[in-house]
Amino acid sequence: MSRKKPQNLYPVKDLAEANIVLADIGALKRQIEQINATLADDVDRLKADAEAQAAPLLAKMSCLENGLLAFAEYNKDDLFVGRRSRELTFGTLGYRRSNEIAAKPKHTMAMVLGKLEELGFEEAVRLSKAVNKDIMRSWPDERLDLVGARRVEKDSFWYELKEVEVADATA
Repeated sequence: MSRKKPQNLYPVKDLAEANIVLADIGALKRQIEQINATLADDVDRLKADAEAQAAPLLAKMSCLENGLLAFAEYNKDDLFVGRRSRELTFGTLGYRRSNEIAAKPKHTMAMVLGKLEELGFEEAVRLSKAVNKDIMRSWPDERLDLVGARRVEKDSFWYELKEVEVADATA
């Protein structure tokens, strides 16, 4: 097989040819959308089939897991004397110590947050800060300069397809 240099540019000579190129892009876009729609339909159908096949297995697994939990809870004092787990041939049963932070009775996490801020325990408060460029677009240049920002003008090429006309022409 011989090597080919990829062609990255389709030369457009005049407005008439630019119009033809727009029609071609519209037709290609429609074909790609049809391919993607077919793919999405196939994926959705396969997901639904997989979920239907897995549903009874998941239900049985959940039932078995609940049975293990009930067995472990009922026999906890006998099975886990002096140890946190029991190793069996096909796996291990056990309990893991963990803790979580929760609000005290008659308190909410919002109240806890307020108290953290009031007492200055900032290390326990998450903050997510970012520059809001949408707001800054409406600012005058002097204000942007004050905060160390600037407005950069740029020319961005764009094109817009007349979807109905392209669809009529390619139908």
